[in-house]
Amino acid sequence: MTQNAKRKTLFALIFIAAPALIYVAALLFDPGRTLVLWERGPVTLTQLLPFMVGLVVYAALALAIAARIGDALTRRQTAGLLAFVFLSGVLLQTAATAVIEPYPLRGLALRQYSDFTGGYFTVGARVDDLGAWLGRFAQEMESYNVHAERHPPGLPIIFWLGTQLFTPFPALADGLAVPVRPLACFDLRAASLNSAQIASGLFGIVIETVMAWLVPVAMFFFVRRVSNDRAAAFAALLYPLAPGALMWASQWDRSFGLFAMVGLIFVERLLALSPRGRGGTSPRELGEGAVSAFALGLTLSLGVLMSFGNLPIVMLCGLYAVARIWQTDRFRSLPLRIAQGLVVLLGFASIWLTMIAFAGFDVLGTYNTAMRIHLELDRPFWPFVLWHAWDIFTFVGLPLVAIALLLTWRQSPALTFAWVATIAAQCLLHVARGETGRVWMYFAPVIVALAGMWLSHHEAEKTRSVLSLRVLRIFVVILLAIQAIAHIGLLRVIGYGVDSITVPNATLPTNLTPANIRFEPNGEIQLLGYTLKPTLAPGESTVLDLYWKHAGPEPLPIARKVFVHVADTPEDLNRIAEHDGRPANWTLPTTCWLPGQVIHDPHPITMDANAKPGEYFVLIGLYDEFSGERAFVHTAQIAVANAVALPERVTVK
Repeated sequence: MTQNAKRKTLFALIFIAAPALIYVAALLFDPGRTLVLWERGPVTLTQLLPFMVGLVVYAALALAIAARIGDALTRRQTAGLLAFVFLSGVLLQTAATAVIEPYPLRGLALRQYSDFTGGYFTVGARVDDLGAWLGRFAQEMESYNVHAERHPPGLPIIFWLGTQLFTPFPALADGLAVPVRPLACFDLRAASLNSAQIASGLFGIVIETVMAWLVPVAMFFFVRRVSNDRAAAFAALLYPLAPGALMWASQWDRSFGLFAMVGLIFVERLLALSPRGRGGTSPRELGEGAVSAFALGLTLSLGVLMSFGNLPIVMLCGLYAVARIWQTDRFRSLPLRIAQGLVVLLGFASIWLTMIAFAGFDVLGTYNTAMRIHLELDRPFWPFVLWHAWDIFTFVGLPLVAIALLLTWRQSPALTFAWVATIAAQCLLHVARGETGRVWMYFAPVIVALAGMWLSHHEAEKTRSVLSLRVLRIFVVILLAIQAIAHIGLLRVIGYGVDSITVPNATLPTNLTPANIRFEPNGEIQLLGYTLKPTLAPGESTVLDLYWKHAGPEPLPIARKVFVHVADTPEDLNRIAEHDGRPANWTLPTTCWLPGQVIHDPHPITMDANAKPGEYFVLIGLYDEFSGERAFVHTAQIAVANAVALPERVTVK
């Protein structure tokens, strides 16, 4: 190897390793958020160890398999390889979820059913008439919760479809709903849903997981088409090592790479069709090309139907197509490509035109409402123009990004240009509003594909006599594993918007004032007692700490809020302080309380600055979050209008 080649190799190693090592160091030692955009939540080594072992074992097996793969795979070998990648991905995702959620199905279900982190189930499972719902979707979407309000109807339709599939099979729906219904507690109105609707949430979990781990399968077939079996296999084996592919419990964004990969496959199928000589293209080939073009448009349209955030996939596929046309024939087949493009547009429009024709769907209204709500999330142009790219780079895996960003231009110029130009445009347009590590995961399979091809290129062996290709692969895989372990172990992006329901029972304080107060028809909600400063001054703030117990045998069916009123009479006429909120600082809805669980529920209250001296009643109660109807008082000494006076009054001096 010449000195120049050695320098290039050394530069490549430094360029591949440095970003990952700097990022891991920032995760471990930087207390601020200089290079880390997500919240930290360190776990113990005991919690992380099973995932670490699983990831290391997978990495070793992946390297061993890659070393034995020849230039061509048989069908059986291909099926075995892809099954291994798919199942390993599911197991590693389960292990990553178990880092903070000992019962992984709980983590999957709570996120899928949650009003706070998704909302697609909340909307879709309740749809009775799909056509009527689509017709009023644009007018209703602002009333939906956090994510459903800013996205098209594709994801809710998945849960509607699940409900339709289970409705004709009530015994199956009942069997699935029994273990899952308690895990649907973060959909605060889940008690009103039937078994088929509850089971549709499980259907959504399965669909999301399958789609997410079909991404490396589609990537394999794309890389096989543009390179060879060796590169395709190694790229597929690399994908489960990407941190962002593992760390989400039931997160739809990681499945959207499937649309990108399938779209690129159809682009390649179209490019395989080109005019030949005077005879031109045969009618059969033209027909096959039209089918591929329509399928490409349909694929891109389905992606956008899932999320308007997938529109850049259209740009990615379009730029790749233009670059490949230039690469193959310098636009000599331009008339044919224009005709194919028109068919692609027809395929893209087909879904939207169908919804307009049969349901009166308002496409522009939906898009305008979604973007208006989305753009209300204020983010400064600087530094987010750089942070957006950095965020997705850390989720894909910095060693792979380093390769795909700088080292693949000669080997795969069209694909490198397409993804770099698309992500640059996304950053500069500043449409994203944070969390791009999540919402831009459709770039992940493109980056992994490029890195897999570069690490498998036959010419690489000729230029690396000192550092063999096998050693370079080991080097990259070790870096990926280190980053994935640090990333998943130290960042908390698996969440439900609230704390886990596995919170321990609250410990009753020694200064507890006992109370024998019960709510609900059978006294299922019991107030064990409370603590409160007995004397306060006007304008003074304090905290009323309530200690509840779920005294019933089954999960509570209604999401209740707690109210605290301080008034001069039990009739609550002259109020000097008040507080309303979901129990446990808004973290634990009553629908998530476990039978026998004791809950600490603090309520901050501030006395009116003009409160007159005297003794005041402290009134508490619960009410339905949605209807406002107060919970029935089962046991109390003093209760007026389902508001209960605590045993001791507070004095204002």
